[in-house]
Amino acid sequence: MCYLKFGSELLSFVSDADRFKAWLDSYGNLGKIVFISVRALQTVVKIIPAEPLEIGSGYAFGVWGGLFCCMLGTEIGSFVIVAITKLFGMKAVNLFVSEEKINSLGFLQNKEKLTTSLFIIYLIPGTPKDILTYFVGLTPLPLTDFLLISLIARIPSVVSSTISGEMLGTGNYLTAGIVYAITGLVSILGYYAYNRIIQTKQKNEKGKDDHA
Repeated sequence: MCYLKFGSELLSFVSDADRFKAWLDSYGNLGKIVFISVRALQTVVKIIPAEPLEIGSGYAFGVWGGLFCCMLGTEIGSFVIVAITKLFGMKAVNLFVSEEKINSLGFLQNKEKLTTSLFIIYLIPGTPKDILTYFVGLTPLPLTDFLLISLIARIPSVVSSTISGEMLGTGNYLTAGIVYAITGLVSILGYYAYNRIIQTKQKNEKGKDDHA
């Protein structure tokens, strides 16, 4: 509902690199703080995809400045999500994510493999990381451990987008296109692999229940 009302217009705005940069520049030295706030909000309320913001940050702040702002905003948003879900449980989760999607992640309840599984999933571009963040709040994983996992594992995906953004800013459209195309392909493959893993895990769990 939020996307239908605001998402399309917001996506169009952040996808226009020149317009987005001009908007951030209008805040002067506060531009980075504004972006970090927007990124944190986008992490909590999934109205628009993350990638246009990441590219826009690279265009506005360069590769490393964009990476820093993206990661800080993401960590703030992730902190808010996990803190809220740990406090209020499934009631809070259902405001943003359907119970069906959360239940599909039941295979991550294995405490011994939780940390490794989360790191791999967050490392792969194209996986629904924000849904996973809501799920983490329902697990016993400490908040500090999760934030560290999320921070390290997200870097490769985000930096590829900020590189594309900086290349657009310097007029190196060919390199930007190549980097973006490779990232897009990896994201599609990652999303496909993630769905296959989910389906396989669900079948295995159903098979165990049938034989119980």
